[in-house]
Amino acid sequence: MAREAAADAEPGAVERLANWALSIREEDIPAAAATRAKLLLLDTIGCGYAGIAEHAARGVVEATREAGGAPRCAVIGERWRTSLANAVFANGVLIRALDLNDYTVAAKGVIGGHPSDNIPVALCAAEAANAGGRALLAAIVVGYEVSQRLRAAMDRGSQWDGVTVSGAVAPVMAGRLLGLDNRRLAHALALSLARAATPAVVRSGHISAAKSIANALVAQSGVQAVELARHGVTGPLAVMEHKRGLGGVFPNAAALAALDAPLGALPYVTNAHVKAYPCLATGQSVVAAGLALRRALGGDISGVERVRVILGENATTRDQAFDAGRVDPRSREAADHSFNFLAAVSLLDGEFGLAQFDNERWFNPEVRGVMAKLDIGLDQGLADRARGPYPCAMEAALADGSTQRVEMLAPPGYSAEGLDEGVVIDKFNALTRDCLGAEAREKLVAAALGLDTAPSCAALFAALKPRKDAR
Repeated sequence: MAREAAADAEPGAVERLANWALSIREEDIPAAAATRAKLLLLDTIGCGYAGIAEHAARGVVEATREAGGAPRCAVIGERWRTSLANAVFANGVLIRALDLNDYTVAAKGVIGGHPSDNIPVALCAAEAANAGGRALLAAIVVGYEVSQRLRAAMDRGSQWDGVTVSGAVAPVMAGRLLGLDNRRLAHALALSLARAATPAVVRSGHISAAKSIANALVAQSGVQAVELARHGVTGPLAVMEHKRGLGGVFPNAAALAALDAPLGALPYVTNAHVKAYPCLATGQSVVAAGLALRRALGGDISGVERVRVILGENATTRDQAFDAGRVDPRSREAADHSFNFLAAVSLLDGEFGLAQFDNERWFNPEVRGVMAKLDIGLDQGLADRARGPYPCAMEAALADGSTQRVEMLAPPGYSAEGLDEGVVIDKFNALTRDCLGAEAREKLVAAALGLDTAPSCAALFAALKPRKDAR
């Protein structure tokens, strides 16, 4: 394979990242990280089954089925199989469509994205390679680490969306599992990153289905890059450093220099949390506060004249709270990112799940009426007192002159000490009950949680049964 730079040149960022990613051995993964990877994998698969009925996901799945492809990998919930890259795309959209998969916190109040967006890469590559259970878990842990390290190199206020980092995460995950050597993985990274930059408009304004498919497209391209590099196709190894490269996308030189820092005792995967509700991470406490306020009012909100929704102030909530497309949602994708919609429906219904989006509720006059009573505010003091990253207080002014206030100082599902296995299993069962029978659910849970001692992933893939109504 030809080298683009002089033989004695210092390796560039993608070469250092490839060397580092392949240097991490399965036995180097701390037990706590492997345990969380198992639970996140189970949670992600559950989100994939739940996403089957979502309109954008159905469109992607049908388009993938029509495209065909060598039947190497399963698509969650389907009877047919497709190529590795196509399966990554379809599964990626399925698990992301409902905004129910995990989230991470990069720093206090700063969202770190949803690294489980790329778990389908590890899942599909492990199936294609007939990999062992620990190899799959190691790929997930290393992928999460790459996600964090490259996100730290981005300017969060720039025009580029965080899914851009998946241009490195996907080839690292797939490259490890498919047995690429250092040079081929470096070229896969270069090929993938050259196509990965995604504008932040996919998550701004009147949000479209692009929000759900943006990462899956980048991941699919990353896997294609791995398959190309495996056959000797080269990429621009200087893609990060060249004056016409990605310097404007990844401007933090110090973070780039730390791409190959040793894996710590608490890898980034241990900072991932599950969601209780199908909406954005910063909205989890908003929903919980709305439900709590309704309970405090005895289930009757007819006397409510105004509602103050108070978010802990941080860089993320400052960006999101007053985005016009979120304040006035006009799509499913915008509604699950709208604090106004989330608060209104939680107050109205006293529950929050997938049904709250039925029949385009964001246009419903009753919902719009409650939304009109809302004021959104930010409070640094609330953020300082919080036990978790995205607290919410909600205060209702009542017709009799009294007020009622509730506070959620940590979002449901957030856990700094480790994920609760029971919570994850309960969520998985709730999400998959309509798709899978009890025995199928039990086998899938057992296979996922046994991966750290499984010599192969065969039991996991055997347990990935089609949904009940799959054709």
